[in-house]
Amino acid sequence: MSLRTLLQRIPPSLYYVLIAAAWIAFSDRLLQTLISSPTLIATLQTFKGWFFVLLTGAALHWLIHRSRASNRLAHHRIQALAGFYQAVSKVGDAAMRAEHSEPLYQAVCEAVVSNPGIRVTAVTRIDPDKKLLHSCYSLGEAADIYAEPLSMDPASARAAPVSLRAIQSGRPFICNDIDKDYAFALQRELYRDHQLNAFAAFPLFEEGRIVGTLTVASQHVGYFDAELVEVITRLADAVSFGLGHLRRLRRLRLMDRLIERANDGVIVTDPTGVIRAVNPRFCEITGYTVDEILGQTPRVLQSGRQSAQFYRDMWQRLTQQGHWRGEIWNRRRNGEIYPEWLTISSVKNERGETENYLAVFSDLSERIESEQRIRELTAVDTLTGVLNAEVFRARLAEFLRDTRQQKQRALVAVLNLNRLRVINQVYGREKGDRILSEIGERLRSLQLSNSLMGRLGGDEFGIAVSGLHTLEDVMRIARRIGGCFNALFVVDADTLLIRPSIGAACFPEHGEDTVNILAHATAAMQRCKREALDTVRLYTPDLSHEVNAPFELEQDLRRAIDNGELWLSFQPQVDIRDGRPIGMETLLRWNHPSLGPISPAKFIPVAEESGLILPIGEWILFEACRQAALWNQGRTQPLRVAVNVSAVQFQRQNWPRLVEKALIASGLEPTCLELEVTESVVMQHIDAVAMRLRALKALGVQLAIDDFGTGYSSLAYLKRLPIDRLKIDQSFVRGLPGDAGDTAITRAIVGLAASLGFQTIAEGVETLEQATVLSRMGCPEAQGWHYAKAMPAKDFSAWLEKQDQRITTSN
Repeated sequence: MSLRTLLQRIPPSLYYVLIAAAWIAFSDRLLQTLISSPTLIATLQTFKGWFFVLLTGAALHWLIHRSRASNRLAHHRIQALAGFYQAVSKVGDAAMRAEHSEPLYQAVCEAVVSNPGIRVTAVTRIDPDKKLLHSCYSLGEAADIYAEPLSMDPASARAAPVSLRAIQSGRPFICNDIDKDYAFALQRELYRDHQLNAFAAFPLFEEGRIVGTLTVASQHVGYFDAELVEVITRLADAVSFGLGHLRRLRRLRLMDRLIERANDGVIVTDPTGVIRAVNPRFCEITGYTVDEILGQTPRVLQSGRQSAQFYRDMWQRLTQQGHWRGEIWNRRRNGEIYPEWLTISSVKNERGETENYLAVFSDLSERIESEQRIRELTAVDTLTGVLNAEVFRARLAEFLRDTRQQKQRALVAVLNLNRLRVINQVYGREKGDRILSEIGERLRSLQLSNSLMGRLGGDEFGIAVSGLHTLEDVMRIARRIGGCFNALFVVDADTLLIRPSIGAACFPEHGEDTVNILAHATAAMQRCKREALDTVRLYTPDLSHEVNAPFELEQDLRRAIDNGELWLSFQPQVDIRDGRPIGMETLLRWNHPSLGPISPAKFIPVAEESGLILPIGEWILFEACRQAALWNQGRTQPLRVAVNVSAVQFQRQNWPRLVEKALIASGLEPTCLELEVTESVVMQHIDAVAMRLRALKALGVQLAIDDFGTGYSSLAYLKRLPIDRLKIDQSFVRGLPGDAGDTAITRAIVGLAASLGFQTIAEGVETLEQATVLSRMGCPEAQGWHYAKAMPAKDFSAWLEKQDQRITTSN
């Protein structure tokens, strides 16, 4: 302890006693030592007494005045502190009671500004996006300095230096004299005008985050001492607590509204499982009122479907992990059992002890009903009202299983609508759909008991009827189904008759599973359709062979390619005037190892459908070019070789590229190769075909339209195609010369070709009369049995040699 501090602690009365004792003890002795005259000593002693009295009185007066001044300051300080402590109490109360933040701000500002010496107090909030401090509430004679937002940029004239430092440091910041702080240089004149000399700023927190400040300014320098700062800090803490309280209150109210309006039921229990709160949705789902359920336990909802072990496992997991979720069956107040999806969570306090359990559940019965409704809607074909194909096949398996268990028979029918595609083309898809819709109505109107109906495809339906006992019952129901098509269909002003082809199969005789029974019914339907009978056909085992034959033929054809069973024959093409060979058409042949020769009309469609025509057609092209190149060696008038190109080949393969490769590989002149495409291929995709034909023509090959006259041709397009030759179909040649119609058509084709600059060649010429008529019409070329049949390459070589000898001899 320093000497100065020690002296300050000595009371003034002790100083007075010491000085008086020293005066009494030493003043008389000093006078006796200095003065020898008794009279003078007596006079001086009298003066000394009066002087001591006067000095003592003056000192006493000074001490009393100082004491009173000190007491007045202490009283004022106590009053000021008392005011601030009262402010702490008021703000604390406001923090607990406030519903909004503004009353809290008002309370703290009013409590602070009422104290003497305070010129202004304000609560500011941070705007991080705009980097501003907004005044939420301000009071005092200098409150207008907060009329506009303050900048958080220290270099701005509108900055708030003390508030910024409090925000940056996270602690109260005090400036008791702005003249001594350089940070106030820009604001000093403004503050002096408002008689502001001391500032204090206290950060405000909301859930641990600084959100603003409580700022207080005084006119007195040195106003904010440590005790006052501590008190105002408590005020700021009370405001921070209030802000946190309001935020928690808003969150609780939000949660309360969410729970009240939630579409899920909510239950809150205490740690023992007693229900303490539920939401309105709980009451809607369970049927219990709030008064009925409070004080109960969730056991009142148990349906009895879950075992005791189920609930033990549930509570064990809830205890160990703090939550459980799963599907559970509960019982409503009216006794109805319903499924629900339940989630239970434990709510713990700060010590980790479970205070409550929160259960949230949703009623699954509505969702299950909705899903069932959706399944029913998606199961039905929207156009016809019967089951769609996928659902029909799935339900047919269960249908047949039940029929087998009941030891009964069932009809499985496949119904195909004849002429529906033609109707769609003629009348339009919309009318076709209306007919399909009416067909669905007619089928449903039969009201067949124990039945299934489904739409298997565009114009194909499947029907199954159980509870039958004999084959006669099966056929009777099948004919009844066909009978609902006896009535005409009326679409707008058009009256149409649509008859089905129905294939019927009997379960279990004709198949013991869905796949086989439907396949056999389909085979019977296809036979019925081929026979052009608008009736019912019952499945017989021989139909399976007809159905399987194309698939078996496809497998054999795959082997034939690898085994070299395919070969080419060549039919000569001649000048109709003198029979001179001008070329040959390439024809594909197949010698099956067990079935013998198979007609191209039988295996070519199989090859096209399976895609095998692509490798076969490429082989034909290369082989025909190679053989023609051999025959043309040394000939003065080269022969042309004609190769047919199917629709599948023309669409899928790059024929210009293939032709170029074949010509290069064989050495055949391009003009000696003629590619034949059918009239239907040309007109099906006219623009795309025209572009490919031009690409082929650019190679120098010749192009012909095969079977001309059997399809539909647009003359406007035909004249734009780079065609060299039209082939008159043998169906027209066959009627020559006796059939007037065939004669007229043939003459028209020849005349059309001549007018368009095309050559013509007639197919199927079998008699001299036919050749003579064609020559008179102006047809220059022909092929057919009248000249020669199609023959292998070896025989064609011999025939060609004979023709060359004949021509040489005649010349």
